[in-house]
Amino acid sequence: MSLRNLLPALLLFLCCSAAAQPGKPQPNSRILKTATSLLQAQQYEAAEEYFTKALKNALAAKNAYHQAQAYEGLGTLYSKTNQTTQAVDAYQKAIKLYRALDLPVIADLVSSMLKSVQGIGDLYAGVEIGAKGVKLSVIDVKMGKDGENDFTLKMDTSINSDAAALSYQSEKETHDAIHILYDIIRKKYQVPAARTHIVISSGLKQELDKYNKVEYFANVVRPKELDPKIRIGYITVDQEAELSFKGIVPTINRLTANQIDVGSGNTKGGYLNSGRNFIPVTFPFGTKSFQRLVEEKLPAGSTKMDDYLRTAEKIIIDSLGRTIVYQFRDKTDFKSRDIVYISGGIVWCIASLMHPDQIRQNQVELTPQDIADFRKLVYSDYDKLIKPDLRRMSYSDQQASQANINRAVKTYDQKALLAGTIWLDEVVKEVNKINTNKKFIFPRYAYVGWISGYIMDKISKQYTGLASK
Repeated sequence: MSLRNLLPALLLFLCCSAAAQPGKPQPNSRILKTATSLLQAQQYEAAEEYFTKALKNALAAKNAYHQAQAYEGLGTLYSKTNQTTQAVDAYQKAIKLYRALDLPVIADLVSSMLKSVQGIGDLYAGVEIGAKGVKLSVIDVKMGKDGENDFTLKMDTSINSDAAALSYQSEKETHDAIHILYDIIRKKYQVPAARTHIVISSGLKQELDKYNKVEYFANVVRPKELDPKIRIGYITVDQEAELSFKGIVPTINRLTANQIDVGSGNTKGGYLNSGRNFIPVTFPFGTKSFQRLVEEKLPAGSTKMDDYLRTAEKIIIDSLGRTIVYQFRDKTDFKSRDIVYISGGIVWCIASLMHPDQIRQNQVELTPQDIADFRKLVYSDYDKLIKPDLRRMSYSDQQASQANINRAVKTYDQKALLAGTIWLDEVVKEVNKINTNKKFIFPRYAYVGWISGYIMDKISKQYTGLASK
């Protein structure tokens, strides 16, 4: 520990020691507060001494609440110092006392901490009904030692249904897909209804809103086997942006970083301002929707990539470029910050093809130059782009990277890649105008970002509003 970090801890310890000098005995509540402060300052030996003293006093006074607090503090201390058996024992005693005192909120929170120590998580299932398909994510949520929730992806799969076609066939395919995925949720993973969430994505909602068919669609695709407690809900683009932010950006970076997700139907993101209010950034265009717009504007019968490129660039110059500038015109905070978390299918493709050697990295840093180079290569040297040299990688990494590249190329053809990267490149250019030293980070877990954010929002709402009751 450096001298700078040590001094506050020493001052805290001296103050606590002074308070413990012979004389009038300290109230037990003050001893518990001192122990908690020492624990936060990572003065573990001193904290244990104070918690133990408080526990002894509470037992003598038959004060069950102070006993519970002392056991909870010792459980957290033992958890942080990897003394698992002692932590489990202390937490179990705290939970029993809190429940006897009719304090269920605290008891539930300590139960979550106990599960974390025991390596036990809670399974949550999220089903996203998107414009192009239905995706299932099964996530194991554990509380980490730092109090943050840790996510482990247990399963991720999708079924294509082309829901945005809004036809009888697409509705039936979506219904059948939900039925199949719900069977997996309840039979294979046994996720209870209270932790199962089915949501219509903002991109699909945009299409359904054109015909006022959101409620109709939610009813017609609902399988009869679905538990009545499970509602098929929907989110707006602003809500999805905020949930993506919560699910993707680490808590420690939330006041200093931004987030952008380029989906198939739209682009969304945002940031927290100094007042901790979320400021959304949204566009009604993404990779697929921009591609459709380009194809609508192509010269009749044209299939040439030259015409495709010229048409896409003309749309940016004539109209969408101004839309991008307008969206960011009063968002200086967004443009000045140092870190942007970027995600979406096109970002995944760029990371896969430009940095295949980083297949094992959970986060891949992309530069604006990477995106600009990808934009050129996808048009001028496509065959070279989709066949990067993997020979310097280990055999297992080669296999993993090639499988990833094959999926990317199968999902997005040359025209989709060109449309997506032109759109992304133009957005990044505008974002990068004030601070050109930004880090653009692609987190591989981002594809479950908004659904994990949705789940965490549901978890936190279990506890909000309870104080008034």
